[in-house]
Amino acid sequence: MEIEYFQFNKKDKMGILSSKKQTVIPAIYDFIEPFSDGLFNVTNNNLHAYFDANGKIIIPFQNKYESYGNFTEGLARVSVNDKWGYIDKTGIEIIEPQFHFANEFADEFAIVRNNENKHGAIDKTGQLIIDYQFSYLTNFENGYAKFGDLKTYGLIDKTGKIVVPQDYIFIGEIENNKVKVQVLEGEIYKEGELTIGGSIEWNNNLDHVNEFNLKRKQFATLAEDLIQSMYKEGCPCEYQRFRNFIEWDKPNSLLDQEVLFSIFLKNLEKIDDDTYSCKKCGTTYFKSWEEYSIALQVLNVKITKNGNFIEKGANINSIIPISLGLSGYDLSKLRKIYQQTDNETVMNYLKEIQSNSSINTIIQKPEPTWWQKLFGSI
Repeated sequence: MEIEYFQFNKKDKMGILSSKKQTVIPAIYDFIEPFSDGLFNVTNNNLHAYFDANGKIIIPFQNKYESYGNFTEGLARVSVNDKWGYIDKTGIEIIEPQFHFANEFADEFAIVRNNENKHGAIDKTGQLIIDYQFSYLTNFENGYAKFGDLKTYGLIDKTGKIVVPQDYIFIGEIENNKVKVQVLEGEIYKEGELTIGGSIEWNNNLDHVNEFNLKRKQFATLAEDLIQSMYKEGCPCEYQRFRNFIEWDKPNSLLDQEVLFSIFLKNLEKIDDDTYSCKKCGTTYFKSWEEYSIALQVLNVKITKNGNFIEKGANINSIIPISLGLSGYDLSKLRKIYQQTDNETVMNYLKEIQSNSSINTIIQKPEPTWWQKLFGSI
C-alpha cells in the first residue's frame, strides 16, 4: 500500500510524518511542501533543499534561485530575476530561466508565458512546441489543454490545434476522450457530455439552475412593482415587515433580501459609498458586504436612523415567508423563523397593512423542491 505523508508542527517549525506514524523529517524547518514526484521541497532560513521519502537530502540547502517549485515529471521550476526555468533532481539547470512565468510540467509539457501575457507550451528541452498565442492556457491533461479568456473556453491538442472551439462557459476534466461542457444560450444554461472530435449528448442537469434564475428574475420584477406601489402611497419604510426583511446582520445570505434591497437601493438617495437615505421620510440605511468564507459574501443592511413616517405596516409574523431561500452555514436556527414559499406570498406579506393583518399568521410550508435544497433553501 502506498505510504502517505503529513505535515506536522512543533511550535513554529514543520516536519513530515508517514501514515505509519514514523517521523520522516523532524520538525526543525520553516516549511515543507507536500510530497511530489518522490521529493519534499524544504525551506529553512530562506534556503531551499529537497529531501527524499527517507528524509535524506538529495539537493542541499542553497539560495541560487529566488523561488523553488515542486518536482513533477522529473523537473522543478525555479526563478531568478523574475525569470523562470527548470532544474533536474541532481540540481542541474536543464532549462535556463527565460520565461516570464512557468507552470509545473504535466503530461510532458509545461505552460509558459511571455512579456505580452501570452501563453504557450514547452517540452522538457525548453523548446517552444506551442507558440505564444493564448490569453489563458491550463496544464495539459490526457493530451489536451483548456484555453480561453476566462469567460468562454475551448480545447487544444499537443500540436496546438483547436479540437474544441471556444464556445463553452465551462469545460471539465477529460476522460476517455470525453468531457463535460456547459453553454449559456441567452439566459438558459445547458450541460452535456462532449466527445472530442464528435458530438454532444445534452442532459437536463442544469434545469434547476434555469428554474431558480427565472424565479429570481420574476422576484425582482415583483419587488420593483411592490416598491413603486408603496411610494405612491408613502414609502416602503412605513412597513415594519419591509424594514425587518431589509435589515440583515447574520453570517448567512438571505437571497430574497439581497434582491429586494438591490431594487430598493435604486430609489434611495446616496449619502456616501455605504449610506443611503429614503427621499420621502429620511430613514437611513447602511449597507456592507461581509466575507464570511471564501465562498460566501453576505449583504448586511442596518437602519441607522428612523425617518419621519407613520407606521402603517402589519406586525412581523412569527414565521416569515421567503421565496429564493438562504445559503451559508448553520441554518438550523433559522428554520423556525423562515419558511419556503413563492414570490407572490412574500410580496403580499411585505405589503400587508395593519388593518388587514392577522397576527402571527402561520404560513403553510410546502414540500421543498430539489432546486430549493440545492441552493440551501429551507
